[in-house]
Amino acid sequence: MRERFVSTVSLLLLATPFCYAYEHTLAEADDIIMILLIIVIVLIGFGGYGLYYNRIISRRNEQMQRILTVLNEYRELVGDEVLSLDKQEEALKQKLQKPKKAKVVHEDENHSFSVMMDARVNKEKPFTDPDFDHDALVKFMGVSDEMFCQLVPRYKEADRTLAYINSLRAEYAAKILMDHSDYSPEDVARMCGFRSIAAYNGAFKFAFGITPTDYLNSMSRMFKEKGN
Repeated sequence: MRERFVSTVSLLLLATPFCYAYEHTLAEADDIIMILLIIVIVLIGFGGYGLYYNRIISRRNEQMQRILTVLNEYRELVGDEVLSLDKQEEALKQKLQKPKKAKVVHEDENHSFSVMMDARVNKEKPFTDPDFDHDALVKFMGVSDEMFCQLVPRYKEADRTLAYINSLRAEYAAKILMDHSDYSPEDVARMCGFRSIAAYNGAFKFAFGITPTDYLNSMSRMFKEKGN
């Protein structure tokens, strides 16, 4: 773009002596200069659009990289080795069976419970039920609501718990789309536990920064580039 701009400006500066040398009339010289000005404006416009397009592609690549990273973490999380949660559950049960006087929940216990909860929810996928909410998650983990709020204080409010559940649904949707790009939005939304397409699109964009359609388009371009 810079080279084009410099070249065009140079031509513009040479327009006046050029017209004088070939004895063009003032009106003809004005027309030539106007044409060159239009060319400059068009080149600047194309150059600006090119920068804008490259910035969009860069952002989409960053978003795709973030999605792929999340999916890789998801696959590691639900891998065969991680899915054996017996020891983790047994250790957690022993901690939860402490005397009622011990109300203080330590930070490492919070972390262990969160890790186990993520692993169990991703393995068994209870969120595919549209009715899976805060109370259902507490019941699924087999603890009281009071204990759950102590172990995962950031999910004391039902709205935050729902946002967590929808993020899991969005990650599951991204995995489904990666393996089955031909599925309709209605099918993916239903399989992931969303009640509507709007809820599906909103949760997906909130989790990954792009809509499912943009995600599929980016995946398609990425695979084409790798194929070439």
